[in-house]
Order: sequence, then C-alpha cells, then structure tokens
Amino acid sequence: MYRNEQEYEFHNSQACKCDEIIPIQRVKLGFNTCVDCSTTEAYGCAPLINHKTGNSIQIMSSSDARRIAKMTQRRGYGTMLG
Repeated sequence: MYRNEQEYEFHNSQACKCDEIIPIQRVKLGFNTCVDCSTTEAYGCAPLINHKTGNSIQIMSSSDARRIAKMTQRRGYGTMLG
C-alpha cells in the first residue's frame, strides 16, 4: 500500500490551520498546531553557578532569561573604555 515510511507518515499526518503538515512526531506528543502557529512561548534558561565545575541551569521563560542575561553582563567587557 505505501512504498516507504515517509509516504505512510505523509498520508497519515494532520494539517495545521495554516495548511502546513504537522510532523507525525509532534502529533504523537499531543500537539495539534505547527511550531509557527503555536502560541506557547519558547523556553530559556539562566546559569546557576555553584562552583567552577558544578554548574546547572534554571529553566524559565525566554523573556526572563534575556532579562537575567542582560543584568549579569559585565560592563565594558571586551572593549577599551576611556
């Protein structure tokens, strides 16, 4: 009936409201929109530095991650001031 796995996935896939085909793996995870039409904000992270080699990250919204990254930047790092 189907020649290969790609043809099977194409014929059994769902279309989004923008008429793009949603990947079968995304449908299996329970999503019903494509990435471009999704209203969920992308995740970001901020580093938590406990020691020189014992670092971890905190998962948060990308807007909060950008704000924290901006607050923790070293002023004038890599430039000649004066």
